[in-house]
Amino acid sequence: MEIINMKDLKVIILAGGKGTRLWPLSRANYPKQFVKLFNGHTLFQKTLLRALQITSSNNISIVTSKPYEDLIKRDLQNIAPELVHNTIYEPIGKNTLPAVLLGCYKLTNENVILVMPSDHYIELDDKFRENVSEGYHEAAKGNFVIFGIKPTKPETGYGYIKVKNKTNPCHVVDFIEKPDYERAKRYIKDDSFFWNSGIFMFKVGSFIEAVKKYEKDIYREYKKGLNGFLNNFTGIKSQSIDYGIMERLEKKHVRMIKASFIWSDLGSFESLYELLHGKTEENVCVGKGFFFHQDSSDNLIINDEKLIVAIGIKDMVIVETDDALLLMKRNKGQILKDVVSKLNEIGRREINFNKQGFRPWGSYTVLLEGDRYKIKKITVNPNSSLSLQMHHHRSEHWIVIKGTAKVTLNDEVFHVHENESIYIPKSTKHRLENPGKVPLEIIEVQNGEYLEEDDIIRFADNYNRK
Repeated sequence: MEIINMKDLKVIILAGGKGTRLWPLSRANYPKQFVKLFNGHTLFQKTLLRALQITSSNNISIVTSKPYEDLIKRDLQNIAPELVHNTIYEPIGKNTLPAVLLGCYKLTNENVILVMPSDHYIELDDKFRENVSEGYHEAAKGNFVIFGIKPTKPETGYGYIKVKNKTNPCHVVDFIEKPDYERAKRYIKDDSFFWNSGIFMFKVGSFIEAVKKYEKDIYREYKKGLNGFLNNFTGIKSQSIDYGIMERLEKKHVRMIKASFIWSDLGSFESLYELLHGKTEENVCVGKGFFFHQDSSDNLIINDEKLIVAIGIKDMVIVETDDALLLMKRNKGQILKDVVSKLNEIGRREINFNKQGFRPWGSYTVLLEGDRYKIKKITVNPNSSLSLQMHHHRSEHWIVIKGTAKVTLNDEVFHVHENESIYIPKSTKHRLENPGKVPLEIIEVQNGEYLEEDDIIRFADNYNRK
């Protein structure tokens, strides 16, 4: 099919999801769409690059959760920083239907929108553009379009789509919820069944009318305008596009585009292994760490720093991070979610938080901590600054290892250069700034009776934080 002009296509990228199936890589504060897995790129960045392949940045909107604001800004910085102004923050996650409604306020009823999750892997090539072009043609007629993936195994973690015809556009017969293993085995033998990718296209007006018809309570809140919708967001029903709209539509208005592009939802370490491994029995290694093995094959090793040595192991997942180590048989991924839930119940901090923190001014990594001390490496972006602040329970010692720091202590200002240091006493107003053109890196040594992030009083802040 000829690729049609899609210069007016609108794209909504959904980036507020979180999950536990890739723990300890992903955490509640650092979900998988922001983990750098592919040559330094995150899944969110790869989704953004796909969107920019088919439309311009002014046609792209991002919907995410407020806790991920700094991660969004980090990932946009070198690709499309202007999209900071096209990002909408949900007060709380309410699934895909309310999230897409948030992205519709600035659009017209005639606009065709492509809705993409940001935590899926899709190969960046012309096949994706061709399939989107086919979907655009159908959505412009007023149809609802979903992209289907030809099953390669009896997967029980996906929803399925049953279609009549085998060529695009396919007419949808039914949506099937996640099946048991025996049903999934039957589906992969029947070429009328496809995996539901969670990627949609439709006209804004058609979508709004469907919400009005099938989800009256959500529509009532949507009609109050963007501010009213956000103010009442906590009380809105959590609902997906699949359940709320697609499965309830008259099937004559629903089309499926059979995807010819490479796709994975990366919902498990097994799916990551399948995506990255070749035809041999070699191990798949991700990260900067060193992996040495003997008589070991078909393993997935994710390691950023340490030397990992494997002898006589097969079909394993080994994931090493700063604060956790996962050892798991590759086929036990379904159990990981339950294990993480149990660890969360007993209060293990590693389930939700990692050693890194991202802020509007840069980032920090906790290097070492113990009773009454914590050591961090802090990176401040050029021409950025921390808030003017004070701590009641800790003192700080800053050692500059790269760049020049501008430090305010009460009413005095100091410039601290590489291999120089400065001491910040308790209950002292202070501020750290990077006036230079290269990132500022310092080592911070905290000492005191309480060292958590909430021991902070802000007097002034460039980012309007409280």
